Amino acid sequence: MARIWRRLRPRGVCAYVVCMGGLCSLCTLIVILRCSCDGQSSLLTQSLASQNNALLSPLSPVAVQLPSTYLVVLIMTRPTDASLRRTIRKTWLKLSSKGPEIVRHYFPIGTKNMNADVLLTLKQEQETFGDDLLLMDTVEEGYGNLAPKTLASFVAAHRRLAFKFALKVDDDSFVRLGALLKSLKDIEHPRLYWGFLDGRARPRRKGKWREQEWMLCDRYLPYQLGGGYLLAWGLVDYLARNADLLKMYRNEDVAVGAWLAGLDIRYVHDPRFDTEYMSRGCSNQYLITHKQEESTLLAMFENLRTSGNLCASEFRTRGSYVYDWSAPPSQCCIRSNDSRIP
Repeated sequence: MARIWRRLRPRGVCAYVVCMGGLCSLCTLIVILRCSCDGQSSLLTQSLASQNNALLSPLSPVAVQLPSTYLVVLIMTRPTDASLRRTIRKTWLKLSSKGPEIVRHYFPIGTKNMNADVLLTLKQEQETFGDDLLLMDTVEEGYGNLAPKTLASFVAAHRRLAFKFALKVDDDSFVRLGALLKSLKDIEHPRLYWGFLDGRARPRRKGKWREQEWMLCDRYLPYQLGGGYLLAWGLVDYLARNADLLKMYRNEDVAVGAWLAGLDIRYVHDPRFDTEYMSRGCSNQYLITHKQEESTLLAMFENLRTSGNLCASEFRTRGSYVYDWSAPPSQCCIRSNDSRIP
């Protein structure tokens, strides 16, 4: 037996060594693969979490290094209204002495299918006045495209600037810019939607502003009237992220109200926004007054410069209202000639 054992022992030892070596190699391979998979799984999990956070949470204005401002003013204008733009630059845009870290402005203009001579004129204006035209080659100008133009303007501002608030205003509106900034400081909110709110308007079925696509209900959802309204960054961010999913309507202010409906919004109705389809008159309390001639913009600026008042004399052509939040939207807005309501 001893001889047999001496004869077999070397072979057994060799077999044992081979087996153990193979087992160790297998274990090492498993550990390496497991670590690699865990690392990839961890990176994938982090990546998905990052994407989900980006989709579900509003971007912080400092998330991307962009030029920053407190308020960006988007002044809707037509390509041929160069004279009106010059008047705005030398009147109410000068009513705040704050620098670009507080206020920046743009005149959004769609250039899709635009006449070459008109486009050349706009580019010359752009060079003259320092890049304040927001030229958008995906938007064609026209009354039927006001909602796409407004949305594209928000998207373009979102890509260009880090801001806290965006004011959309028409170029036939006069804005008491300094007073508006001061009032904004008092009502700041991360989901602010500020303007003159309407909740009882019926969709138009005839005429230039007929709404053929409106099917949500027999009245428009509450919306801030289009002569001028303000959105917080978080709401602009939401619109920019979901632009491809948003349904277009004929009226841009109606469209914005519908797009934001259902969100956790801070609605603020302010009678100092004279932003309906026709002006209610002139009040020294107005922050924005709509449907003004170019000559009136100049006169209002001169009034403010010389007397501190917007109006040479105050007057009223139609009643205003305070929004009744206790009533259904269809009963929200009972007009009154009470002089205490601007």
